[in-house]
Amino acid sequence: MENLFHNLQRTIKALEILSDKGLPQAEQLDELLDQLFQQKIDLSNLSPNPSSPAYQQASHALGLAASRAERAAKDPAQLRDLIPIVTDAIGKLTKVLNHVVT
Repeated sequence: MENLFHNLQRTIKALEILSDKGLPQAEQLDELLDQLFQQKIDLSNLSPNPSSPAYQQASHALGLAASRAERAAKDPAQLRDLIPIVTDAIGKLTKVLNHVVT
């Protein structure tokens, strides 16, 4: 779970940097950040199975989101491609969190 949590934190940090730049997409970034913060809280209170396919998909998606977010933090021109990637990662992590809750 460390890797998943670490990539979630990396994504949040990079999105915070982007959000602070006053870009036109700041509202979208803030919405994504709200969702990621809630998922971080939920994840810290649960113990998902790291060997489950859903967990593996979420881990991969968050790794991609983190690396793309860090690139976009350095070059905001890449932001357009980032938002769907982060949205996808949020959806995959939601599946993991929902599976653990039920």
